Amino acid sequence: MAGMRPRTTRAALVAISLCAAAPFLGCTNTNEASAPVRPAPAYAYPITPQTIERQMRAIPPERPAARSVAGSEGLRATEDLLVQRLEAYGYAVRREPIPWPAPTSSAGWSNIIAEIPGHDAPDEVILVCAHFDAVPGSPGADDNASGTAGVLELARRLSAPDVADRAGRTIRFALFNLEEIGLIGSREHARLAAERARRGEERIVGVINLEMIGYFTDEPNSQRSPIPAIPGVFSPPTVGDSIVIVANQASSAFARELDARMRENQPSLKTLVVDFIPGAGRAVPDVRRSDHAPFWDIDVPAVMVTDTSEFRNPHYHKATDTIETLDLVRMAQVVRALEHAIRSMSVRESGSSERKGTPS
Repeated sequence: MAGMRPRTTRAALVAISLCAAAPFLGCTNTNEASAPVRPAPAYAYPITPQTIERQMRAIPPERPAARSVAGSEGLRATEDLLVQRLEAYGYAVRREPIPWPAPTSSAGWSNIIAEIPGHDAPDEVILVCAHFDAVPGSPGADDNASGTAGVLELARRLSAPDVADRAGRTIRFALFNLEEIGLIGSREHARLAAERARRGEERIVGVINLEMIGYFTDEPNSQRSPIPAIPGVFSPPTVGDSIVIVANQASSAFARELDARMRENQPSLKTLVVDFIPGAGRAVPDVRRSDHAPFWDIDVPAVMVTDTSEFRNPHYHKATDTIETLDLVRMAQVVRALEHAIRSMSVRESGSSERKGTPS
C-alpha cells in the first residue's frame, strides 16, 4: 500500500518540481545577478482560483475511453500527468490496474492512487476521489477536470508536515478512470476495498467524491432537481448557487459532519445536504451516476460533492464544457472548505491520540 515518501525525499522532489514548474505555482524567477532563492514547498501555496485553473489547464482536453488513437493518447497522457503531479507533491504513487481493455494499447488502464498513512488508526481510511476521463467531443472542464483539479489541490495542500505527521486516519487520494463508461475504475477500487475489509486490513470510514464542482449561477430558475419536493423533508432549490452534498441514509452522519466542517472554514459558502436517499440509491437513479455509488453498494459511507451536472450546467457533455464557463472563485471556496474538513476529520490533536470526525 502506497504512502508518503520519507521527508527528505519529499522535500527534494518538491524542490525539484517547483523549480521546473515555477510558472504553475506563480513563482517568479530571480535574475542571474541575484542570489538563488529556494522556492517554497508546494503545500505552502494556498488554494486559489489561479492554482485551480493551472491544474485544470494542464489536463488534456481530449480524454475519452473511446476506440480512437486520439482519445487513448489523451487519456494515457492524463494518467501520466496525475502520477507526475502527485509524485512532485511527495507521494509514492501507484497505478491500480483496471480489468478493461485499452483499445489501442496492451498496457491497459489504471486508477491513480496515493495516500497519507494514519498513525493512530492506519486501517481507517478517508477516501477522496474524482474521475478524470471525459466523454467524446467534450473537453470536460466541469465534468470532471474540476473534480480532478480539486483532488490534486487537496493532495498538494495536505502533503504538509502538519498533516503527514499528525494524521490519525489514513487519507487516500484516488483518481478514477473509465467513470463515463460505467464507473469501471471505482467499481474495481470498491471491490478491492471490500476484499481488504473482509480480511480485516482496512475499513473505509467515508468517501468524498468530487463530481463536477465548478458551475455556479445566481440566475432565477437555474436549478432543477431529479428529486421532487417531499413535504417536511426536501424543498428543491431553484437557483444554482450552492454546492450539494448527496448521501444515502446510511451516509447521513458522515455527510452532516463533512458539511459542518466545510462551513466552519467557509461560512459564506452555500451548501445543501441531501441525505435521505434510501438504500443504495437505486430508487433515484440520477443520484448513482458517479463514483460514490459502488461504495454505497458495499455499505460504505459515501457522499457526492457536486454542482448537480445537467440539472444546472447547460454545457454538460458538450463541446462548450470549458473552463471559461466555470466560477473558479466559488470552486476555490469549495476546495478550501474540503481541505479544512479533511484535516479536521483525519488529523489528531497535538499531543493526543484523539481523532476528530464521526466514526462510522
